[in-house]
Amino acid sequence: MKHWLWIVCVVVLFAAPAPAQDRIKIGFIDIQRAITESQAGKRAKEKFQAQVKKVEAELLKEKQELERLKADLDKKGPLLKEEERRNLEADLQRRIVNYQRAMQDNQQELRQKEGMMTSDILRDLEKIVAEVGKSEKFTLILERNQILYSDQGIDITNKVVEVYNSRVKGK
Repeated sequence: MKHWLWIVCVVVLFAAPAPAQDRIKIGFIDIQRAITESQAGKRAKEKFQAQVKKVEAELLKEKQELERLKADLDKKGPLLKEEERRNLEADLQRRIVNYQRAMQDNQQELRQKEGMMTSDILRDLEKIVAEVGKSEKFTLILERNQILYSDQGIDITNKVVEVYNSRVKGK
């Protein structure tokens, strides 16, 4: 008999409706969209694109020079003395290696710059997400990439971008 009473108490305890204050409120944010749609993100993207174009222009200039040197060597090579031809080939090969290193170094440098630009924005967005979460009494806010399905009604990305843009207007 005590067992039955104990089981009934447990069932009643877990079956009772939760008070309103214990409701779970979940939201999500698309961080990538927040970065690209924020004013700071757009400015960072424009700045980054300008740096990419500058680097590409420098590399293209060097590539065209290497192609010109190779064409000259192919054209004049048979007429040159053996030692002179070997020196020009070695010089061309050194310049090609330097060009390839410059491409790799520039790609790495650009990736680092992009990471630095977005990390500053991310840090600010995280603060705003925490503020929105507290002010609107969210229990949990997830990043969009971690969710397989959700109702778009719990997407707070636009709200976060709006708050973020209002704060960074003067910066």
